Amino acid sequence: MIAGKVQRCGILARTSLALSISLLLAGASQLPAAASPADPAKTNSTRGITNEVFRNGEAGFVVTQFAYALGPDGKDGACPTGMSAGVRGLIETYSKTAAGQRKADEDKESYERRLSLAVQTAPDGTNICLNPASAPVDPGWRMVTGRVKVDGFDLDAREPGASRTRSVDTCSHEEFQGTNGERGIDNQWYRVVGCSPSFQSSGSSNGFQTEMYTGSWGILMTLKNVDDLDNDPEVEVGFYANADPIELSSTRSALPYATYAATPDARYRATTRGRIVDGVLMIDPVDVRFHNIVNSMTDDRVLRSARVRFKFAPDGGLEGLLAGYTPIDDMYDLQYGARHSRTAKGELAPLGLRLGTSVGRAAVLGHTCNGAYQALERAADGHRNPATGRCTSISTQYKVHLVPAFVVEAKTQSANAPLALR
Repeated sequence: MIAGKVQRCGILARTSLALSISLLLAGASQLPAAASPADPAKTNSTRGITNEVFRNGEAGFVVTQFAYALGPDGKDGACPTGMSAGVRGLIETYSKTAAGQRKADEDKESYERRLSLAVQTAPDGTNICLNPASAPVDPGWRMVTGRVKVDGFDLDAREPGASRTRSVDTCSHEEFQGTNGERGIDNQWYRVVGCSPSFQSSGSSNGFQTEMYTGSWGILMTLKNVDDLDNDPEVEVGFYANADPIELSSTRSALPYATYAATPDARYRATTRGRIVDGVLMIDPVDVRFHNIVNSMTDDRVLRSARVRFKFAPDGGLEGLLAGYTPIDDMYDLQYGARHSRTAKGELAPLGLRLGTSVGRAAVLGHTCNGAYQALERAADGHRNPATGRCTSISTQYKVHLVPAFVVEAKTQSANAPLALR
């Protein structure tokens, strides 16, 4: 997610609070930062947000919760045709063919290994997870078809006070109804994964923020030029990679008012015009790029034409939805294929590690790589390719919570960074 240059060979050495404060006192360049909680609690709006958070119309925040915004489970009406069968379904089907019969001299373990290898190998002999386009159609993949209510908002509509009209060329698709009765919700990622076992409410595929709490990645946000938290026609919003691990309490909860350095890497920095309408922060569409680090490999979580619907929370933070369009190839690599996953040096990860990760995900999480890739292509609804007429990105929505933080410009580096370069 938007994250700093995290080296997986060691946890980042966090820029100390004392150093950050001394930089501020010395007049070092800094991004908009939260005011000290020791400042007088003067009301900054009728909603009761105080100058503990905002100082001279500026504030900083760190993301503490980040997860896909999805809808009901398959058993709750999302999947009337059943759940995706996954690799086990393909194995069961293949075992009934002549080639899939157990040989007389084949023990059980060898037989199961052969079946697994067979269903994850394309006709041309390549691994399906690393080459999903070469694989046959997975007949066992299921997508959300039930008329259910989901979290999210309408990405096609022009927002109140937006400085420009819709900038994304979309493809026709069936839209959802929102959990509060809203119309036109764009959340095609949920349509793709809502019938996958690991994306149910008790599943494990929406728990990627664990890596955030171990210091692998983080997201910072800033607000600037804020005059009123009820209605303000123009504010400046910034998104930055967090170059420091998140600061935790003894109970492993994120601490408010910690100090974080923003990454200097321009790829993971973005600013845009925003506005506050009836207490809700909205922004003009902006492309953002996040880091995701799993199994010592880094991928980018890309969100194009991103927007937000954030409300000010009682703790002085923000909570709501971050939404946009994820290129389907990026989403496939991130969640399934690991085709272009990188090492801490930024190099392509070893083939064995990428292959083992992708095949292992399919076996453990209950999906097929070709089924996932084919579903992404069918459901894609954003950024139409003018040459082919096909859309290349998929509407994706996240639930986000942020708490107040100091956001500064300061050099920061992993204590073990030299080891990563050997």
